[in-house]
Formats: sequence, C-alpha cells, structure tokens
Amino acid sequence: MLGNSLTYTWDIPGLVADMAAQAGELPPVVTAITGPFASLESHWTSGAGLGPLRTGSYDVLIMQQIPPDNPDAYSFLLDWSGIWADEARRFATRPFIYAVWPPEGGALDTAIVNSTQAANAKSIGLLPVAHAFRIAAQATPAPPVYSQDGYNPGPHGAWLAALVMCVMLFERPVADFPNVMSDRITPAQEMILRTAAAEAVAQFGMPGAP
Repeated sequence: MLGNSLTYTWDIPGLVADMAAQAGELPPVVTAITGPFASLESHWTSGAGLGPLRTGSYDVLIMQQIPPDNPDAYSFLLDWSGIWADEARRFATRPFIYAVWPPEGGALDTAIVNSTQAANAKSIGLLPVAHAFRIAAQATPAPPVYSQDGYNPGPHGAWLAALVMCVMLFERPVADFPNVMSDRITPAQEMILRTAAAEAVAQFGMPGAP
C-alpha cells in the first residue's frame, strides 16, 4: 500500500489486515510504504515500493495520492497511477486507486469525480473511500470522519476506509468485518459507517483490470 498520512494515520493498512483476519480470511500480508507528504512519484523515485512489488508476492497494489481536487492534482494522479499500474501488472498484481478526500470543506465532489475518471482511464480498480466519506457526511448526526486537523482521518474515517477496502478486496458484505475500534465508534455511528461503505462500494467500486 503506497501512501502518505492519509494512509498511515490510525494505521489503515493494519486495520485492513486485522479486520480481514478476524473475519476469517487467511491473515493477509500487508506492506505499507508511506511517509509524510509522500507521493506516487516519490515512492517510485526512491524505489521503496518497487522492491516489494517486483517480488511478485502481492495480489493487489493500493495507491494513494493527494486528493485530485484540482486539474494539476488530477493530471498527476492520472500519470503516476498509470505508471504504477503498468508495473504492477508485469508481476500479476491488480492495481487499485484509494480515492481520498480534500481537507474538510474542500472540493470533495471534484476529488471524487477525478479519482473515478483516473481509474476509468487507466482501467484501474477504485476503492471509493472518498465516496463513502461523502455518504457518511450526509447522516444526522454525521460521524466525525476527519481528525482534529480537518484533513487526516480520525478513528471513524480510518475504520471506514479500511471497511471499504475489505469489502472490495475480499468481495464480502460489510457485516462480515468487525468494528475493531468499538472503544471509539458507537453502535449508532458504526451503523452509519457500514451503510456508507456498502452504498459507496455498490455504486462506485470498480474492480479494474488485472
């Protein structure tokens, strides 16, 4: 999983592994290559993500870039997701874009449209986390998916992201995966987040091409 703070805050890769194992899946090997302000370009030029990918040991590659809420960010996502996807397919690894959100109050709809267009253009799978954020935000009261900084995910947002990923990657319903943050997420909030994940995956999830 390639990303920055939108991936490592609250350890979304670890949540995915934990939730999948508790749901009865074989414990997945999840390798996270992340760093503050990291991009798909910086992960490529540093080589940090290429070594693990080129072992051919991974079923999927999850790519997280800054939110594509403007033309430059969209162009960057389009170019670099394509580069990584081509490399992943050389090693029989299915690529996915992890669709992320702008800072709270930002151009969320634009980021969603552009993430979806980039995935379509490159035949890459789409993990519609930003889409699930939008659905959850429409609930009353809405769970606090953002952290206090108004950008990175809080516990609710991180669990929602992991839930969307688990549903997409393991092709199982939201009910199969546990709330591993029940000390922070109330039953009422959990229900809203599960509904948001299910709707986002059903409406916007894309498996992509191998």
